[in-house]
Amino acid sequence: MLTLTNEFTTVIVEKVQTRNGERLRISSPRLGYSIDLDPLELEALTWQTVETFSQLLRTPYGPDEDEAEMRPLSDLILFGGEHA
Repeated sequence: MLTLTNEFTTVIVEKVQTRNGERLRISSPRLGYSIDLDPLELEALTWQTVETFSQLLRTPYGPDEDEAEMRPLSDLILFGGEHA
């Protein structure tokens, strides 16, 4: 387990074993959010541009209720936010 902290947040990164294999779990204890990523999802993150991450961080807690259109994260990863 690895804990990363700065003046804004704390994130815990750990390798976990699931019934579908190993995953990297990234969690934010303060906010109560967590995600398990498989190797392909992690690799897909390396394909992204700075603009894709800027799009993700534009509304870090999700879209406003009036613009809440549910789309898979893969749309953002595959299309770089163009169609997301």
